[in-house]
Amino acid sequence: MSLSSRGFGSAMIITGTSVGAGMLAIPATVAACGFWLASLLLIVVWFVMMLTALLLAEVNLAMPNGTNFSRMAHATLGKAGQLITWVSYLLLLYSLTAAYSAGGGNLVASGLNRVGIYLPNAVNSALFILILGFFVYIGTRAVDHANKALMLIKFLAFFAFVVAIVPSIQQTLLDVETRSFNFIWITFPILITSFGFHHIIPTLRSYVNSDRATLRKAIIFGSFIPLVIYLIWVLCTLGSIPIYGAESFQSIIQSGNASAGIVGSYHSTHIGSFAYLFESVAITTSFLGVTLGLFDFNRDTYRLQRPTHINKIAVFVITFLPPFLFAVFYPQGFIIALGYASIFVAILLIGLPAAMTWVIRARQNKNHLLSKTYLGIILLIAGAMILLEILTLFNVLPTL
Repeated sequence: MSLSSRGFGSAMIITGTSVGAGMLAIPATVAACGFWLASLLLIVVWFVMMLTALLLAEVNLAMPNGTNFSRMAHATLGKAGQLITWVSYLLLLYSLTAAYSAGGGNLVASGLNRVGIYLPNAVNSALFILILGFFVYIGTRAVDHANKALMLIKFLAFFAFVVAIVPSIQQTLLDVETRSFNFIWITFPILITSFGFHHIIPTLRSYVNSDRATLRKAIIFGSFIPLVIYLIWVLCTLGSIPIYGAESFQSIIQSGNASAGIVGSYHSTHIGSFAYLFESVAITTSFLGVTLGLFDFNRDTYRLQRPTHINKIAVFVITFLPPFLFAVFYPQGFIIALGYASIFVAILLIGLPAAMTWVIRARQNKNHLLSKTYLGIILLIAGAMILLEILTLFNVLPTL
């Protein structure tokens, strides 16, 4: 699959957005399923999310360049669909931006503390936003170049991490049978979020100059890389950490911090260092991908498309100031919103693309029986994901 420079850059932005710090929590989520079933679940979820991304690209390409989620929803689903989309989109992306800003602030603090500089958390988060937000302010090309450099570091850290863990892998742990198929249901909300990059498709469409083939290749290639990374990650962790007992997945889940628990279960200093480096870079690439999509969404929503400095500064403030203020003064508000992230993802990234494609194809007289069938299946999947997330929030689904 050959890609142009912008096509490859788009694929890397998709990968960088998808593979975030939350990846460290995947093994604890799928551990009870066993390695083979967990791998199958990852492949199925990737296929569904890749398909809905292609559907979203189809809808966006059927509209004028620069059309964002909100305007796509209005053009296909009316004002009600636009309102649901607008609320879900902003809650999800502002919540993620606030979370990454807080995490990025910790990274800045860690670096400054090493040279004897200690600043308030709010200042550290502000520095993180200003440094990375500068690339978003400049535009997609700047984000592309920064993301490629960060992705190289991320891949090297992940490779070193895997090489260090491989000697600990035990075949007996990989061959552990699925404890109960009831554990399958709780995995989906986490897994679909791990393939969430659809919000940047309108931006990437503009970046590749509305080239349909390039955009489709970027989506397929850019989403396939996270699948490979997740499969390797699950292989390494499920093959080296037992499900029950001391320093097991059960104890990791009970600790309340799956990401830190995974890293802490390995006593090698090198493994911990590689994991920390990977997680740190993952925060930056995910921040760039999320805020790039949010920046363009706000620019389109508030009709600030003219590339003047005043307009761009206004969009910058609208994009970064609200999540910064809430992250500093009311962090629990965004924590609550993040608890519903999978519901927003199911609405925006699964249900919405299928519903909009249904309308677009009907208008073009292309919505034949086969099309209606698989679009209907995707809509049912979206409904099921929302239900599973609600059940998870109310602790109805089984855990280790």
